[in-house]
Amino acid sequence: MTNEELPIVFKGRHDHISTRMQEHAVKKLEKLARYNDRVSRIEVVADHAHESPEVELIVHMRRGKPMVAKDQGETFAATIDSLVAKMEKQLKKQKEKLKDHKVPGARGATASGKGGKATKRGKGAGKGEETYEDVVRKSLRG
Repeated sequence: MTNEELPIVFKGRHDHISTRMQEHAVKKLEKLARYNDRVSRIEVVADHAHESPEVELIVHMRRGKPMVAKDQGETFAATIDSLVAKMEKQLKKQKEKLKDHKVPGARGATASGKGGKATKRGKGAGKGEETYEDVVRKSLRG
């Protein structure tokens, strides 16, 4: 995605964010759009950008609440790099949540693919417990 498609807004508190700093940040931040296609706008708010900057990265989505990451580092570039890594994790996690939500049967499944009653099948399911398959078989018989 180019910068024309993904607006990136810079705001400096108590300091000006130089053009060179903005160029570095844009180069790094444009990569975030590949992790989630719902990213609509990115804001970079820097406090004291030139000496131990405290930077806040706000990623606005087309739907839902914006995602926020904050960090403080020795240089603006290092802080931006660290924030991009944090935001990548958040965007990947959210995309996985959305993907898992739409999969039928994923509700009771765990990370290993084994879910609650899916492992209790057949005659070894336990005494007095009926599995879903047993209930279906009984209803089909009579």
